[in-house]
Amino acid sequence: MMQTAGAPATASPAATSALSPQQIAYFETFGFVHLPGLFREDMDWIVEAFEEVFANEGHPRMETYEHLHLAQRRIIIPGFITRSEKLTRLLEDPRVLGVVSSLIGPNWEYAESDGNLFFCESSWHPDTYAAPLHQFHIKLSFYLDPLTAESGAIRMIPGSNHPKTPYTRLLRRNLEDHTRVPEIYGVDHKDIPSWPLASEPGDLIVWNFRTIHASFNGGERRRLFSINFREKTSEDATASA
Repeated sequence: MMQTAGAPATASPAATSALSPQQIAYFETFGFVHLPGLFREDMDWIVEAFEEVFANEGHPRMETYEHLHLAQRRIIIPGFITRSEKLTRLLEDPRVLGVVSSLIGPNWEYAESDGNLFFCESSWHPDTYAAPLHQFHIKLSFYLDPLTAESGAIRMIPGSNHPKTPYTRLLRRNLEDHTRVPEIYGVDHKDIPSWPLASEPGDLIVWNFRTIHASFNGGERRRLFSINFREKTSEDATASA
């Protein structure tokens, strides 16, 4: 796995893109923060690079029809941004570094990326794959199409980023299987109280891996790539010494 950590050479420009205390408090309390238009001026080359990676049949990809996605189609390319010289530059972008340093602090590392084409809905879940509970992980998501609650925008359950609380434990247990939600709560899983994040290309949505999220009413071929970061643990520091 490629690992890129904070460095003095990038500290000064990153600091100019740091989140405000209010944005940090919002993220820490609710589990996500929406940064409208942060990459608006870069969308032409970002979209071009995204399509170039997907057009290259040499890049390994997975096509899934999981229960989580209502047995509908999703295509994933792992290790996404490092398959493009253009997108790899985002790992040194002051806006990315500013967000990551604001939320994790100076002791962070790159934790891979993925590119997605969604032809599906997504039922409620946190992201836990390769993310042990003791290690803080964040995801920076770039949605490349205009999205609303009626067209597949991501929905968050605020406060579910605190996995050890009775509230979040109850949610995770009761929402694990979307087919049982009507039996438990008397409503469809789409009607669980949540906060939809309508977005435009160029927005950045930053969220805690643990935050329970979903997406409904989505159209064909919704484009997303995410860049993941995590705090370095003492074991990581020892291994890299």
